[in-house]
Amino acid sequence: MWTYLLGPLLTLLPERWRRMWFAGAPVNWPRAALLSGLVEGVGCLLALIGWYLYFIQGAADQQAGLVAGALLTKAPPKGMTDAGLSYAMGLSALAAFAMHPLSWALAYFTIEGMLRTFAALTSDEVAGSLPLVLADGIVTAGQHRAYERRVPLVADVVSAGTEKDAWDLRVESCRPKPTWKYPLTIRFRDEYFQVAGEAVSGGKAARPHVYLLRRPSAGEVYRGVVDYDPEDILRPEEKPPHFLSGVAGAVREKIRIAQLPLVAADDFVGDKRQ
Repeated sequence: MWTYLLGPLLTLLPERWRRMWFAGAPVNWPRAALLSGLVEGVGCLLALIGWYLYFIQGAADQQAGLVAGALLTKAPPKGMTDAGLSYAMGLSALAAFAMHPLSWALAYFTIEGMLRTFAALTSDEVAGSLPLVLADGIVTAGQHRAYERRVPLVADVVSAGTEKDAWDLRVESCRPKPTWKYPLTIRFRDEYFQVAGEAVSGGKAARPHVYLLRRPSAGEVYRGVVDYDPEDILRPEEKPPHFLSGVAGAVREKIRIAQLPLVAADDFVGDKRQ
């Protein structure tokens, strides 16, 4: 019931919302996303066709009334035929339909439904509806900025455990580390530790996120080794260039090379064999 009744509606939500509120729901998410995309795409396409027929008929009737009223007061323009008048009225109605906000909305959700169906069918991807994803992005960005103003950026504090502790290394950080999950292996000062989990409490206001690490057991395979330095968090994260920025940079470089002056063959100094 969840997969076929509530699942298609829940797949419209952003992934973060689904993990937060419906992580334990018995839903086959790829199948629910496939059904949701089909219903969205086909339903909005049928609605767009119905809206088109309704709008064009209403616009044609309205324009016919306006033209009839105008012709009663003065003669039609010279050279204007009934066919030409009908063609002009049709183009005008079509342009009005294309500029209507409802036409844009139905066309967008038709395309979105098709893309969500394709994503679920080819890669089992559960893509939420873009308006909700954008709303979640705005809320998340606001929360991050508020958090950064409240908790300043400082280096991590690392402390070693004692014989009484079930962990060997304790890392206190001012920022969360989403990738630090078991069985990730951390290399710190030429020693290897495995992420055991995140402490439920005990973090201070300046470093509320606390991670507990332990040395791997003998014979245990290291998985996903990551080098760690407590000062890493203070270094700006290097982001890959945007696709359009990369293309623009490549074009600029080609133009720069093309504008370089030609060099005569005599100017080249090659290696001379003695």
